[in-house]
Amino acid sequence: MRTYKFELDVIATDILVQASEGACKPNYSNTDFMNTLIIFQTALMDKMHDNQDFDNMPMAERMKMAKSCGEELRKIVFTYTGLDTHKAEKFL
Repeated sequence: MRTYKFELDVIATDILVQASEGACKPNYSNTDFMNTLIIFQTALMDKMHDNQDFDNMPMAERMKMAKSCGEELRKIVFTYTGLDTHKAEKFL
C-alpha cells in the first residue's frame, strides 16, 4: 500500500505555513472534510494496529477495539460538526 508520505508532507507543510501567516478559515466542503477524515482514520487505525501488535492483543479484542474506535470517531465528528459519517450523501 502506498504511504503518500510526500503528498502528506506537502499538504501539512502548506497548511502550517498558511496558519503561520494568519490565514483565515479554509472553508472545507463536506467532501473535503470527509477526505481528511478518511486520511486521519487510516492513520489512526494504522497506529492502533501497531499498539495492538505491541500488546500482543488477541484478534477478538482487536476487532472490538477497532469497532469502538470507529464509533467514537463518528460520535466526535457528529458532536463537533453535526455531520453523520454514515450518511454519505451529505459528503457528495
